[in-house]
Amino acid sequence: METRKNICKDFMFNKCKRENCKFNHVENVCFYFWKNGLCKFGNECTKSHNYKSNDKSNDKSNDKSNDKSNDKSNDKSNDKSNEKNNKNKDKYNRKRVKNTECFVPMDKDLVDLRVVLDLRSKNDKNLDFSLLTSRDVLLSPNLFSDFSEFEIYNRLVSEIKNCGISENELLKMWHGNNKIDGTHLIADDHLRWKEKCPTFNMIIQRLRDTFKMDIKSTRFNWYIDPKHWKPFHHDSSYINAERAKNQNFTVAVSFGATKDAAFEHAKTKTVISMPQRDGTVYSFTNDTNAIWRHGILQDKTPQNVYIGRISIIAWGWIDNIKQIS
Repeated sequence: METRKNICKDFMFNKCKRENCKFNHVENVCFYFWKNGLCKFGNECTKSHNYKSNDKSNDKSNDKSNDKSNDKSNDKSNDKSNEKNNKNKDKYNRKRVKNTECFVPMDKDLVDLRVVLDLRSKNDKNLDFSLLTSRDVLLSPNLFSDFSEFEIYNRLVSEIKNCGISENELLKMWHGNNKIDGTHLIADDHLRWKEKCPTFNMIIQRLRDTFKMDIKSTRFNWYIDPKHWKPFHHDSSYINAERAKNQNFTVAVSFGATKDAAFEHAKTKTVISMPQRDGTVYSFTNDTNAIWRHGILQDKTPQNVYIGRISIIAWGWIDNIKQIS
């Protein structure tokens, strides 16, 4: 290895423009090895490692002479140069951390949650439900796009208020709401309010036709206050073996204000949220209900105008879901 100081650093990077350069123009020299004695590419470097600088001062330009004076300013400059040189050595000596841990091919059987986007409108029959897996969440934002914004919400509010049953009697606290502050209200299914609510029945029929679903039960949820929320929970088919025999699918459609539907992993407590705009439908399958709890997040942002949110839930059975073991 040849130790040489007078090699042109600018030429190493093809940047020397001096007509009569006083430094040697040596082809294919690795600047980093020449300067620091180290190169991160090692033996794979395409440039020559046959030269090394004997310059201890680490000057920044070729045309600066080596000042041998011992004044304090030069001492400080040399200290800074040595410090920089040590940092450069640390940079190339540092062990690289790999950001990929596993090179085993992955497939859908390894996922805990798969989000599928369904862009169908009311009359579009393109989605093949046989492609759904038992760990899916299906987002369908266009199934009620034939209605104007908040139109269905306003219809539902009007019909509930004029169904002949007082709101105090009809709207009940959600399970445990007398102990948990701020959760939402539900319409009491033991009362005959659905007979006076054609919009609700239209929604259920559309969900039945769209998802080819044998609907077993339904619910009307009302989030009247922006702070209303729903705690994370499993649907009852997870804990009721008899119910699980005829309920493998949950469908929820939102009308009115946007709130986030969220899924919390039952073991890791990881939370994934999905904003539900007016008319958006989200649905999920049996394994998703077991692996993840779901709920509605509380919105603590002050709102000058809040129109409320109504969600309609349907539970039932659909065929041809691919079971993931």
